[in-house]
Amino acid sequence: MTKNNNIDIYLSKEDLSNIFLELLPQLKNKELNFISQLNINDDLSKKNLNQVTILDEDSLKNFINKKSILNNYIFILGNKNQDIDEYLNENFINYEYFEPPVSFLKLLARCDNLLTEIHNSQSEIIKLKHLSYSFNLNTIYTSNSSLYLTDKENEIFQFLIKNDGITISRKQLLSKVWSYSENIDTHTLETHIYTLRKKIKKKLGLTNLILHEDDGYRVNVQI
Repeated sequence: MTKNNNIDIYLSKEDLSNIFLELLPQLKNKELNFISQLNINDDLSKKNLNQVTILDEDSLKNFINKKSILNNYIFILGNKNQDIDEYLNENFINYEYFEPPVSFLKLLARCDNLLTEIHNSQSEIIKLKHLSYSFNLNTIYTSNSSLYLTDKENEIFQFLIKNDGITISRKQLLSKVWSYSENIDTHTLETHIYTLRKKIKKKLGLTNLILHEDDGYRVNVQI
């Protein structure tokens, strides 16, 4: 994963575009890629998105309709939409809403903080041959996709990947991740790992990243 401080902004709604254009003279120090009135005939699948993208609802729907891959973190300008939520959650896309009235200055400050978090995490990334993993960002990256992990999934994956391909027993995982402080059984652990493996396969296209052994689990460090 390479460092990229650019922010993509796609605004189809004229009122939002005009508000943003009025702010542009104050934003000369920022690396912004602003596209107004997004053309729905564009081949969005070929666009090289940066790590942070801002879209209004119409622009986001254009991306979804074109089945374009959104691998980065997105900010949605508009009210929460259940259909959009279902699509983004199903495809494990990281997102936040900024509901009206929109303050672009506050939004861009949030983007700056997020990019700083991403940049600061670079030195802590664990790399295999074809993927990278950041515990601080709860994220596994490949060259063309990324997957955000829940906190429990993140703890499980970190413990597995830091053991360099050694098989970790169920007892060790239960002790490490849950510390036996809850009424957790093996079935709960296996459910978490089953869900994690399913997400990895769907979003990253990797079927054997987490291997299931007779005596536990391990990460396939050859990937």
